[in-house]
Amino acid sequence: MLASSIVQFLRYAYNRGVENPLEQCARHSLLYNMSYRLDASAKTDRWIGFREWYRHGWKRNQVDAPVSIENQGPFQHLLITWNHLKDRAALDYVQDHSEKKVTHFLGKDCITLHHISDSALNRFMWNCCALWIAIRCFCISKQRPNFALMIRESIELAFIINFCKKNNIEQVSFFHPYEVDSNLIAIHCMNQGIQTQYIPSIIPLYVHNHHLVCDHLVVTSPYQLDEIKHQFSSSIFYKHLVYWSAESIGKHLSKNQAWSKQPTSTKSIAFYSHGQWLRNRLQRADNGLNLEDTEEKLLVVLSELVNELNLELTIFLHPLEKKNIALAQKHYAEKLNVTFQWGNPEERSAQSFQDFHWGIGAMSSVIFERLLLGYKTILFQCPGYIFPIKNSGLRNICFDQKQDIQTCWEEHETCSAEQFFQEKNLLEYYHFPEVK
Repeated sequence: MLASSIVQFLRYAYNRGVENPLEQCARHSLLYNMSYRLDASAKTDRWIGFREWYRHGWKRNQVDAPVSIENQGPFQHLLITWNHLKDRAALDYVQDHSEKKVTHFLGKDCITLHHISDSALNRFMWNCCALWIAIRCFCISKQRPNFALMIRESIELAFIINFCKKNNIEQVSFFHPYEVDSNLIAIHCMNQGIQTQYIPSIIPLYVHNHHLVCDHLVVTSPYQLDEIKHQFSSSIFYKHLVYWSAESIGKHLSKNQAWSKQPTSTKSIAFYSHGQWLRNRLQRADNGLNLEDTEEKLLVVLSELVNELNLELTIFLHPLEKKNIALAQKHYAEKLNVTFQWGNPEERSAQSFQDFHWGIGAMSSVIFERLLLGYKTILFQCPGYIFPIKNSGLRNICFDQKQDIQTCWEEHETCSAEQFFQEKNLLEYYHFPEVK
């Protein structure tokens, strides 16, 4: 199985016999999409291939079992995520929404070579392939992170296919379908008669999930439906659409039932950070959307609006910023020359949506949470991106100029959230997924 996995990755990497549209889609994501599994430094790290070879072939993983058994049942359902020991919230979410309960929970980051029960010859072949990839990454910078990842991905594919056969798995669900090898794994599962299900996050598909191959595609916002139909019809392949409420909302947050009521202060505005400035400083993988510059421009606009309109600004930090609170406090003190407050760092930003008349941010998942829960929201987006698409209601709340934001504010300062959603053609967000 390990030797076969190696052959498949090399075949896709060098476009040998990869002919049908589904395989070409998988090849594109494997070679050209970005991955969060390696830091941004991987692009310039000539030793990254050797590091991956050591981490996953020679360095023993502390986790002896990458799979946990969750339930016993006649239908065998495998959920794949980053780490089955840490992503328990992902498991709870899928268990709450899926018709078929998860029986096995796999953490891909826990798989290493010692988990593969294979022949010495196949292990030798894998080491030869890993060495070749490592040398290629050392000499050639083009697509270096994607090639380096194949060292671990070939092990993971072999483990998953072998595990599915041994345990008669009938469905595999991917909680992180944007990972570069997900489509290749899905195609192998589908060829074995195993159903595949993708569960994207709440944000637009164009950010991470514009190349997908699966049987069941979970949709968590109406904008994703627009993307599937009008924008990515040639790069997203599925048989059935499934409609779930967003994972980040969950069962602990309710929609804005009091549409006619306003927060105590109509001057209150919450800024929800994406934290891209800190991700860049920590050398985290960059999604290429230039969100650090976008958020810096937004902070300048916010400073001006707070002064001119006498607004009450509250800053809600990204979870990564909360872990580096001193850096975050210094950053915003330098960027904002106005008085502001901090959102409660001990609770999720969504828990206080009702306390703020407006919410604003740049491509943060919290922005889409506010919309789905029915609160007034503005999306700050610099021009030049393929977002939002034509005829989408999001165009009515997507601005990049101070004057446009101020006009929207003044026109809708006293109206109810329901009226705002009606006038901005956003009612489908509030009623999703009940009405599709």
